[in-house]
Amino acid sequence: MKTSTDKRREIRLTALALAAAALASSAAAQQAPATTPANEAPTVVTVTGFRASLDSALNAKKNSDGILDVIKAEDIAKFPDANLAESLQRVPGVSLARGEGGEGRQITVRGLNAGFTRVRINGIEGMSMTGASDINGNSNRGRGFDFSVFASELFNSLEVRKTSEAAVEEGSLGATVDLRTGRPFDFKGRTISFGVQESWNSVSRKTQPRFTGLLSDRWDTRFGKFGALVSAAHSKRRAVEEGYEAVDLYPASFDGGFCSPAGSAPQVPGNDAVKGVDAANCGFGVPRTSNPAEYAEVMAKTDNFGGTVASPLAGSGAFAPRIPRYRRSQTDYERTGITSSFQWRPAPGTDINLDLMYGAFKNTRYDNYIGAISFGRSLAAANGKPQTSILEAEFDDKGSWTYGRFNGVDVRTEGLMDVYETKFRQNVLSASHRITDTLKVDFLHGMSNTNLDNPMRATVMFDAPNVNGFSFDFRNNRNVPTLNYGIDVADPNSFTFARTEPNGTWHGQFFGRYLQSDNKLKTTAVNLAWEASDRLTLRTGLSARKNAYGLYEVGNGSDGGLALPAGVGMNDISRQIGGFGRGLGGAGVPTSWAAVDLDKLLAVHNIECHCAEVPGSLFNTATPGVTRITEDIDAAYGMLDFNYDFWGIGWRGNAGVRGVDTKSTSMTLQTIGGQLQPITVVKKYRDWLPALNLTAQLPKDVFLRFSAGKTLARPEYGDLRPTASVNHQFQTVSVGNAQLDPIRARTYDLQAEWYYDRNAMISLGFFRKEIKSFIQNVQQREVYSALGLPNELLTEGGCSITGGLPACIVQPDSTVVVNRKFNTPGGPLNGLEFNLQAPFNFLPGIGKNFGLLANYTRVKSKINYIVRPDNLTTAPNEFIGDTADFIGLSPRAHNITLYYDDPKFSARVSAAHRSSYIQAVLGDINGHDYTRVNGMTNIDFSLSYNVTPSLRLSIEGQNLTDEALRYGRDSVRNDTLLYVHSGRSFVLGANYKF
Repeated sequence: MKTSTDKRREIRLTALALAAAALASSAAAQQAPATTPANEAPTVVTVTGFRASLDSALNAKKNSDGILDVIKAEDIAKFPDANLAESLQRVPGVSLARGEGGEGRQITVRGLNAGFTRVRINGIEGMSMTGASDINGNSNRGRGFDFSVFASELFNSLEVRKTSEAAVEEGSLGATVDLRTGRPFDFKGRTISFGVQESWNSVSRKTQPRFTGLLSDRWDTRFGKFGALVSAAHSKRRAVEEGYEAVDLYPASFDGGFCSPAGSAPQVPGNDAVKGVDAANCGFGVPRTSNPAEYAEVMAKTDNFGGTVASPLAGSGAFAPRIPRYRRSQTDYERTGITSSFQWRPAPGTDINLDLMYGAFKNTRYDNYIGAISFGRSLAAANGKPQTSILEAEFDDKGSWTYGRFNGVDVRTEGLMDVYETKFRQNVLSASHRITDTLKVDFLHGMSNTNLDNPMRATVMFDAPNVNGFSFDFRNNRNVPTLNYGIDVADPNSFTFARTEPNGTWHGQFFGRYLQSDNKLKTTAVNLAWEASDRLTLRTGLSARKNAYGLYEVGNGSDGGLALPAGVGMNDISRQIGGFGRGLGGAGVPTSWAAVDLDKLLAVHNIECHCAEVPGSLFNTATPGVTRITEDIDAAYGMLDFNYDFWGIGWRGNAGVRGVDTKSTSMTLQTIGGQLQPITVVKKYRDWLPALNLTAQLPKDVFLRFSAGKTLARPEYGDLRPTASVNHQFQTVSVGNAQLDPIRARTYDLQAEWYYDRNAMISLGFFRKEIKSFIQNVQQREVYSALGLPNELLTEGGCSITGGLPACIVQPDSTVVVNRKFNTPGGPLNGLEFNLQAPFNFLPGIGKNFGLLANYTRVKSKINYIVRPDNLTTAPNEFIGDTADFIGLSPRAHNITLYYDDPKFSARVSAAHRSSYIQAVLGDINGHDYTRVNGMTNIDFSLSYNVTPSLRLSIEGQNLTDEALRYGRDSVRNDTLLYVHSGRSFVLGANYKF
């Protein structure tokens, strides 16, 4: 019997085989075999198009001192991928982290996630932030670069520098990615190009346009050579994801446990006249119907949460989805990018460049969920889990709760509308001047500014309280369960939107948020190079950088819900989600359900007016989230470039040291005693970062490279916030740490490259990173009063800790889960990297036009994670830890591309794979050790045909096997946390150049 994995593998191999056959047949149709007489000299062919871009990239790699991989634009700044991240995944050791709709969002390099990779645009560092769904991080506010903001057409070269150099700015453990936009001197003369594409996706079932254009010209004048270029790209796309998510996995003991059978002891919940709880009922109209045997089976399972709980509660080892629900996410985005470049060469040896760039990424995302909310809330919060009875329960041999049927379940249909826009602006002025034949100076000054504006994030819930017969069933499909709701979820009248009852029963709520985050980076640098001889060049330079990060966030929400006016029913504020579940493969998945219609609701209750007339719509400006972090970074370096011949071998490279002073100032506003008070922390550190890059050019075009250096990566901005917050619902406390040290490492690389034929190369490399420290989120259980935090944090919502009503859920003597960031011991990271660029020059006829690109990366890391830190209640100097892979590290990654390219026709089919990786280290504090992301293989193709020298037609296909994204919780149980798919995409395009 074939498993689903076997079937997917067959689909991938079949797709590759069909695509390869298509390449061969198409190529044969375009060009008949030709023969050359033995006595006739072969014709010299000028290589253009895709093969020319490969050749150019290979020459850049060959002539570099360190380990460098390059992608050159195929033609007029054209990459075949949706964005830059998807282009970069072809580089050895680079893997994608995908966002909404399956589009590449961020990259990992050699197993190190996006936060460890610096991205420079036109010579200065750039950052881009954008939004995301809740389970994918809500929004990116850190150092990781979001490539989804930019269209690939705006750039004509990508360089991935995997080794450090004294002249290159520090800040990366993984790689420094250099992006360069087009410049007029890149072209021989006047160049005009424009293109149009139309895309279609199998899930969204919508066609949408994409436009590109470029105009470049240059002039020779009596003042020197001038050039000007402008390029633009604009696209619209609807990305749709469908699937299942659990939100979290909670033990049966959490949130007060489940409703116990009548007559059992202890009674759960305890008697409460306000909520209608007594010996026969768990609430008004909610009788105790738990099956005694099934209830006992669930409660018999216990877990001591990694030894953090001395006496485990009943049911602490039975893990149910916190909110089992289906999801459809629809993101409508509009991406616009404009670049302009001006070059002036007043005399030989002098160049002045001005590069300007603008990008706008507008998104409107609609998330719709249909699920059960009861399993994730307490009796005090909203009459949740303690009113839910267990009728049936089944567990597998690994302890996963695979089937459950329940009474008294609150079912919810929820809609979220998220509107956000990222704007990126950059200007860079650079100049170089040769003072003498041996002395050269260059200068750079630039600024980049990223702003994420999220003016609207509105969430509305319709509830169906105390439904009988709800069930979840994973027995036939571990990824997408069958959810039986016990009601007709397609009927709007199954749900309510009304005021909360006096006993605490919810009938629908709403809440919202406004967020704005910005990141401004300013760089000034001057460099001097003196050619002491033909063999030796001395370089030195100074740079001053200033990074300023800011965040402002406020929320709003209903307190007790809103009543519908007379004559307004649920049909008047709802709509239908239809056609759901294609491609999920789960029997019993509903094809439609009643959903929130936000436009209709706003016509009844304008919850987005943020005014006193609509209760709950006002933003809570009394307790905003305000953070400002600045980094002042001053650096100086000295470096020697050398090029000598010894023993018949050419030796070249560079050696130098970079000194860096960093001053970080972190400020946040904290509400204490009803007053906003600024908390400011200053952190200073100095680093000396030596670097060596050595290349030996051996006979027969064999290159042997060795690199060594010290480098660092600075903490994420969000981790540096000197603040503390309390989440009463989840009984957690989060504490920032502005005194974090950077992550420092020693790096070593050894790589051999053999350029064995024209446009051909094979390489094998080994790398090692000795990571001295790591920044980890550590969770531990502590009594709140032992944390040294003010009690005013507990009463911000108006609750009482002195016996008044309403009582705070978290009291000073409550045990809470504390989340803190610490510098923890790191560990080594070792890897192997293989790369092959093989044109089939050895084949006769049209076979010479074929070629293969292949790379493979194997990485192994041993990071020492703290599972439970030392505390005053345990033995001194205690360390309880675990050794595992780096977060975000896929131990195996490979890319394979088969291509055909001749003057008329070009075709490619590619497969990119990354293996499973850890998304989060949870430390077993709540019964889970890790969250893991399943491995993925994406297969894409691209075909193009030059109808005339000026007109090119193309068709592309992406994610041909509709690979799904899955998160699993806990390495033993591997419970599904998220499973979504986004479909196959196809793009038809035309480009005209003159």
